[in-house]
Amino acid sequence: MDNFIEQLVTKAHTGKDTAKAVIIIIAMVLLVGVIAFFAFQGFIVLLMLAVCVVWGGVWLLKGIGVEYEYIVTNKELDIDKIVGKRKRTRMITVDLSKSEDFYAYSEKDCECDTTVYASSGLEKDAYCLIVLHSDYGKVNIIFNPNERTREAIEQEFPYTLRTRDNNDAK
Repeated sequence: MDNFIEQLVTKAHTGKDTAKAVIIIIAMVLLVGVIAFFAFQGFIVLLMLAVCVVWGGVWLLKGIGVEYEYIVTNKELDIDKIVGKRKRTRMITVDLSKSEDFYAYSEKDCECDTTVYASSGLEKDAYCLIVLHSDYGKVNIIFNPNERTREAIEQEFPYTLRTRDNNDAK
């Protein structure tokens, strides 16, 4: 039976995101104010520039939002980063049959070569997946799979990891 699950997770807004938005809005208002002042002095062409500044500011504001999409297809987990609901970038693709560990997120150190953060920013629902990757070595993926996605991922684990999890649950 084929295994296919998609999940979209929105990254929580931080103070840094709010600061970026405030700076963009202030810069946009100041630029439009200066351009409008000169436009009313007789340079009507500058009104087009003011419209472009507003459009650019709105475009930048929309780019602050980040989402992650987890796609489980048979034995592969793909993680995409979507910025501003317009630009999609593949972060990583891993073979779940090469997984070494899967546990609820904690501050414990993992001796991994690479760490991939694809999390909403809320640690309460976060999980860590340790998997071997051909290009990046031992990878620690920190993400927020829901129950359905976790079940799909766990189905594809190697036998030793699945049986260990079942024995731990008893």
